[in-house]
Amino acid sequence: MQSITSYVMTLAVLAGMTLGVRAAAAPAVQAPPIALTIRFYNTSGIPSHNLQAARLATESILRDTGLEVVVRHCGRPVVPGEPVDACDKPLKPSELVVRIINAPAFNTTLHPDAYGLAYVVPDTNRGWLATVFSDRIDRAATRLGVDTGTLLGLVAAHEVGHLLLGSTYHAEGGLMRADWSDALLARESQGWRFSMGEAARIHRVLESIAGAVIANPAGATF
Repeated sequence: MQSITSYVMTLAVLAGMTLGVRAAAAPAVQAPPIALTIRFYNTSGIPSHNLQAARLATESILRDTGLEVVVRHCGRPVVPGEPVDACDKPLKPSELVVRIINAPAFNTTLHPDAYGLAYVVPDTNRGWLATVFSDRIDRAATRLGVDTGTLLGLVAAHEVGHLLLGSTYHAEGGLMRADWSDALLARESQGWRFSMGEAARIHRVLESIAGAVIANPAGATF
């Protein structure tokens, strides 16, 4: 009787071990990465190689936060002969616009050294439209000996950060710092990234607006 009891207990232990191994071996189900689409409108007509470099820089910075990033070149192809992406559908909640223009000649409200700005709704402290000034960025890049397209991409990513983190948000370091002095731009090449805390906030914001409606008329031009 004692041997039968031991045999039954052994089977139970082995069965438990097998189930435990199977449970441990089962792959963990991971949620798909949060998607963010950015529409680039090259209104100022910067050269295609600068636009491509800007796209790569912006994508790299945002993908470092764990996002799945898609950049669309709207209205005109980057390379001659490519099909035109009209971007004529209404914006989705997970889509933002980056408009590339020359800085206005006369604007008393625009800081003379600003490389870009973000349009943020005061009630929500969120936005969907950012603007970067390609002529100012090009002059700064030439003056400092840095790549124009890469600097444009850094500015675009910074303004996207404001659309998601708020118009007044700035950090002491990294991409969201307020100080973009010539000395800093010329010296630092690797520190232009979102912090872990900022990345977490960006994810929470995108999750919260997943079902929102963008108040943007179809066919709006930038």
